[in-house]
Amino acid sequence: MLAFAIMSNRPTLDHLGWIGPDLAAGAAVWTRLGFALSRISPQMGFTGPGGALEPWASANRCAVFRSGYLELIGLTDPTRHNPWQAYLARGAGPHIAAFRVANADAAYPPLSVRVPGFDPPVQRRRMAPVGAAEDGGEVEMRFRNIFSQDAFWPEGRFIVIEHQTPKALWQPALMDHPNGAVALVEAIFTAPDPAPTAGRLEGLLGRPLAGGAGDTGVTILTPAAFARRFPGAAAPDRPAVAAAVVRVPSLSRLLTLWAANGVLGTTTPDGAVFVHGPAAGGGVIAFTEA
Repeated sequence: MLAFAIMSNRPTLDHLGWIGPDLAAGAAVWTRLGFALSRISPQMGFTGPGGALEPWASANRCAVFRSGYLELIGLTDPTRHNPWQAYLARGAGPHIAAFRVANADAAYPPLSVRVPGFDPPVQRRRMAPVGAAEDGGEVEMRFRNIFSQDAFWPEGRFIVIEHQTPKALWQPALMDHPNGAVALVEAIFTAPDPAPTAGRLEGLLGRPLAGGAGDTGVTILTPAAFARRFPGAAAPDRPAVAAAVVRVPSLSRLLTLWAANGVLGTTTPDGAVFVHGPAAGGGVIAFTEA
C-alpha cells in the first residue's frame, strides 16, 4: 500500500531533504547509490513579504519510495532568488525534515499550541515531471505547507506538509530503484544536548519519542553516539538533521550494485550499511533490511 493511502492528522515522517550547491553533481552521487530519481522539477515560492510566486534558483529531484522519499535540492540558476543560502553555508547534506498530515489547516492550531516557531499554512504548487522519459510531460503538484521559523529550529528547516496531489509524486514509474529501496524508515537528528531537540520534535509530533525510532521514525543522538552507530562518520557539533535510514529487501543486492558502481560502504554495528560525506551528498544515508 502506498504512503498516500494512509494519511492522518497526526504528523508522521514524510521525507528528508538534502541541499547541495549543484543539482547535477548531487544527482550523479545518488544515482551511483542506486536511486532512480525523478526528472528535474524547478522550485518556486515567494521571494519575500508581499513578493510574487516565482521560480527560485533551485530545483529538485526525488527518490520516491512506497513509503516516504528523499529529496535532493540543488542550484540550477544562481541568478534567481536562493532561499537555501543559509543552509548551503553549513555544507551540503540533509537540512530538511518533513512530516505529513491529512489537513494542514486543521493541524496548525494544535501544533501552534504544542510548540512555537511555525508559520500558518501556505499554498504551494509546481509542475512535476511525469515518469522517467524526457517526453513524459508534466502534471501540477499541489501541497499546503506549515514551515518552521529558523530562529526556533536550529536543526534545519521543518515542514508539516499536506500532499494535495499525492499521485503526482508517488508515480509507479518512479518507485522501482536499482538498489531496491522501498521505504524511508528513520530520520536521525544529532545534538550535543539532545533534550531541547527532543522537546521540539515531541511538540511537532504530539507524542513522546521512544528510545529509538519507535513508531515515530525519529531518533536523536549525541555526536558521540552518532559516531558509534556510524563508524567513521562525524556529526556536526550543533543540532542538525544528520542521516536517513532506507529499507531495502536485500543488502546483498545493494552491495553488488555498489561494487559495480565503485561505491564503498561501511557496515554499522547493527548490520546496516551506509555511506557518508561526499559519497552520500553530505551527511549519512544508511540502508537496512529490517
